[in-house]
Amino acid sequence: MENRMNLIFDAASQLFINKGYARTQMKDIAKEIGLSTGMLYVYFTGKRDILSFLLKGTIEPAFVTQEFELPIRSELFDSLDSEIMEAFEQNTKTFSAHLDDITNYPLEQMLSDAFDVISKYGIGYLLIEKNPDDLGKLTAYYKEYRQKFYNQVLSYITQYMQNGTFRQVELPQYVTRLIIETLSWWGMHITNDAYEIQKDIPVETAKSICMDNLLHAYKR
Repeated sequence: MENRMNLIFDAASQLFINKGYARTQMKDIAKEIGLSTGMLYVYFTGKRDILSFLLKGTIEPAFVTQEFELPIRSELFDSLDSEIMEAFEQNTKTFSAHLDDITNYPLEQMLSDAFDVISKYGIGYLLIEKNPDDLGKLTAYYKEYRQKFYNQVLSYITQYMQNGTFRQVELPQYVTRLIIETLSWWGMHITNDAYEIQKDIPVETAKSICMDNLLHAYKR
């Protein structure tokens, strides 16, 4: 069962991200993993529960492989929005820990931590970004969360420019956007929704390539 749930997670997440939740049917997910549609209904009562399963599995990976009473029902996800917001808030809190004093928090570590913020919940982020109309409350919260993250990265970069470890740039607000987009590309897009998806690239390899280029471009 553990392997079957992983297959459902992988197939459904790719379909909901690349085809969209609204355009994906249960039969599409079943076909992707070699199941009959009827067999998929043994595991889930509908695709809304599958979407919730994916989001829950993003913030709590062990959830995907635990033992379930089948079919998995929506009652398991009654507090899901709150759980996701709490997980994201913890991310924000952890990443902001050095904003008041970057003395022992070099640029390399900040970029490494920022990459981890993005890659850790990358599938969840993309599910929200690609299906905003289907995740109303969560979508609104996610926009605020992303803005907080941008503000944090901008604050760090501004301080690094002031202490001379980040090269001077004329428009740091746009450089911050570029850095976040680069981190996002290597942290979640390349393995999930790039035009030429690279599913087999290890996270650490993607991180190394990303950081090497950013440090070469901006570190002093």
